[in-house]
Amino acid sequence: MSDADTPRVALAICTYNRHQELERLIRTAIDLTSDRPAGNRLSFVIVDDSKDGNARPVVDALRSELGCAITYRNTASGSISTARNMAIETASTGTDFFACIDDDCLPEAGWIDQLLRVAEVTAADVVIGHRQFVAPENAPGWLRTEPFLEENALYEDMSDPEHGNVANMMIRSDWLAGSSVRFRTALGKLGGEDMAFLADARAAGATLRFAAFSTVNEPYNSNRISLRYHLWRQMWLGNNEAAIHRNTGDGLSAPRLALRGARRVVRGITHPVARLARRQPAQWRWGLATSLRGIGLLGGTAGITMRHRS
Repeated sequence: MSDADTPRVALAICTYNRHQELERLIRTAIDLTSDRPAGNRLSFVIVDDSKDGNARPVVDALRSELGCAITYRNTASGSISTARNMAIETASTGTDFFACIDDDCLPEAGWIDQLLRVAEVTAADVVIGHRQFVAPENAPGWLRTEPFLEENALYEDMSDPEHGNVANMMIRSDWLAGSSVRFRTALGKLGGEDMAFLADARAAGATLRFAAFSTVNEPYNSNRISLRYHLWRQMWLGNNEAAIHRNTGDGLSAPRLALRGARRVVRGITHPVARLARRQPAQWRWGLATSLRGIGLLGGTAGITMRHRS
């Protein structure tokens, strides 16, 4: 593929007070794409949502040292949806593809090439790659032996994914230009804006496909390996599920959501018992987490909202 034929990809990164992670991500992305056709025109858009724009010196230093194309924006909004929408407006202009990755993630080799491959073969408007959580060496054993790290489904390559997130995603810039689909500001402080965005894109006629061999890793730091954190996260996931349904108006009634939450509570309670009956480890932590996710959904159905936190 000649340089003239190489798709122009802008990689958007929304960041908030994660300077070391941001620098590591940019350096890794450059290292992984420098010898590939997709890397010939890889540019960066950094949207800093901190109030004082404290990521600007980091970006300026990297631009000067590495000589790469980096555009900096500051939203100072406290809303991830506002930051993501700024990324769209900035990164989709003058490019063929708008790609995004979260600032606490690290891509594996070929992640951009695989997104481009699926986009070319399937002519999809939106291509979603795989994100996997990675526990550090000092993480407790239950974090690996129980299903806490298995949140993100791995679909068949080039299939239409049922769910996805924007931690590893690529969209055709011309589709974005012709569409009014943007991240919902109502979810900017609650979370779930990525799932709502993908649902809105699908409803607007976008073709979605999954790139099974495009992977980014999200390492868990020391603040995210405690049982307390994961119990809170599961409750928030359930609560956020209700918020997404409420904001997208997908037709799922409150009684049906409440029934789903109640069933989840029961499933969590019976999970250790069922496993012990099969002579398997009880996984009582996962059972408790499953019940809390159901409680979060029940609370969200009743109008209680939990804000997202890292």
